[in-house]
Amino acid sequence: MEVTILGRGESLKKLDKFKSDCNDVILVNEFWKTKTNPCDYYREPEISKFITGKDITLVCTPTMGDVSDLIKDIESDHNIKNKYNTVFAPGSGTDRDLLANGNFSVFPNECLEDYKYANLSGKLKIYDVHSDEWKQGCVRGSLAWAVILAINYYKADRVTIFGLDFYEKDYLVPQNMDYEQEKKQSQSIKNDFSLLFKFYNKVRFTIHTFSSYDPELENVTIL
Repeated sequence: MEVTILGRGESLKKLDKFKSDCNDVILVNEFWKTKTNPCDYYREPEISKFITGKDITLVCTPTMGDVSDLIKDIESDHNIKNKYNTVFAPGSGTDRDLLANGNFSVFPNECLEDYKYANLSGKLKIYDVHSDEWKQGCVRGSLAWAVILAINYYKADRVTIFGLDFYEKDYLVPQNMDYEQEKKQSQSIKNDFSLLFKFYNKVRFTIHTFSSYDPELENVTIL
């Protein structure tokens, strides 16, 4: 089972030459026009061509608020089968126990055990010491949540990722937002993803990126 995950980095341009029978695609964060995102990402030619006819899952942080009105067009143009905020149901015992916004759902219970192990157990550490928020584990950012979803809920043994450039390159469409802090943490973000990929060492990851990332792991191919 293969799942393709799309972040929003410039390496989405590589979709033009990508051939796959994969039918499940996870879109991470704002693929629609917002105050910070100046365009409908899902309508960009390379993205639109790839996702048309596929089963789409939306994953986004709840800090975006209720985006129900903003996603009406993508929902009418494509088969959106699931929508998740990066939170777990209240009472699940994580550091992200919250209600989802609008018509999104909390993350499935199938993902709970791995999230707790990776982000709460202390056995998988991150390297970034600049923020107390990130001192517990390596599930950093919505794309890391998408990896956990692909493996635990969709049962993927192959995960292909585009648009993960670790802030070494700009977004495919430049955003109305300052990412200077994230750029300073690029190496520690890479280290966190390496820990996550190593944790899922039975899963084959293929990462199409414009960054210098190379974790030198047997289960990770960089293209």
